[in-house]
Amino acid sequence: MSLERYNHVRDHVYGAYHKINNELLRTAAFTHTAGVDNCITLLAISRGLPLELAKIAALLHDFAQYTQNCPHKDHARLSSLYAHNYLESTELFKMREIDEIGYMIGQHSYKNDIDSPMCELLKDADVLARFLDDPYQTYTGKKKERLLNACADLNS
Repeated sequence: MSLERYNHVRDHVYGAYHKINNELLRTAAFTHTAGVDNCITLLAISRGLPLELAKIAALLHDFAQYTQNCPHKDHARLSSLYAHNYLESTELFKMREIDEIGYMIGQHSYKNDIDSPMCELLKDADVLARFLDDPYQTYTGKKKERLLNACADLNS
């Protein structure tokens, strides 16, 4: 298996992040994106889900939030639209792959909803990365359940 397409997307995303003028926002973009990427790698392997598509979704899931500094409530939708347009322009992906990645990104903010296994993967990786960044924050309800389930999946 090759991660050639992933590397192409990673170079694009990180290249855009390097251009962010606000140092705090730029640092957050790199840190959180890398954290979600690492977490989704572990979870995808443990769950037997497509690794390359998962890692690409992780790279792009908050792209609009960081590059456009859009309101948080709009970031999943705008990141999904960006991902769809960008991935299509590369001509490296089948439309069903683009649709799946875009759907994962568009749904990742809906942590209380249960969706496809790939959507759940991104949601769980996002929660796990936030936890690893600040293990002292309080988690309740569905986010706590996601965190515990993700940890259990890594332990199995």
